[in-house]
Amino acid sequence: MQILIRCVTEEDGDDVSSELFDWLVDDANARKHAAPQLLDVPPGSNKLGVVAIIQLVLSGAFSATSLGVVIAQWREQRRTSEAAKITVTVEKDGKQFAVTGSDAGEIQRKLDELDAT
Repeated sequence: MQILIRCVTEEDGDDVSSELFDWLVDDANARKHAAPQLLDVPPGSNKLGVVAIIQLVLSGAFSATSLGVVIAQWREQRRTSEAAKITVTVEKDGKQFAVTGSDAGEIQRKLDELDAT
């Protein structure tokens, strides 16, 4: 299964272009079973606040649950720091949802809905 993750920031000048990507690469399970790749942000997207696009090709061993936990942990870490707010949008097969909080259960439910389609 292929998933695209877009990170959008509300503030200028915050260098967050690879924070979630680095978080995924540092997670042994994600690195082994999700094959994260940081894609080039299309020209002009920065004007819209897009700072990172991450492509994941998930194997069967890395489930939506695993991805939900990783995103929730990263969101929680950002919430406790003084970093700019980032909205993470997860997309699969043209369907998407935005992650604005760090509730792992909510993220999991939304990923399960994407996974079921």
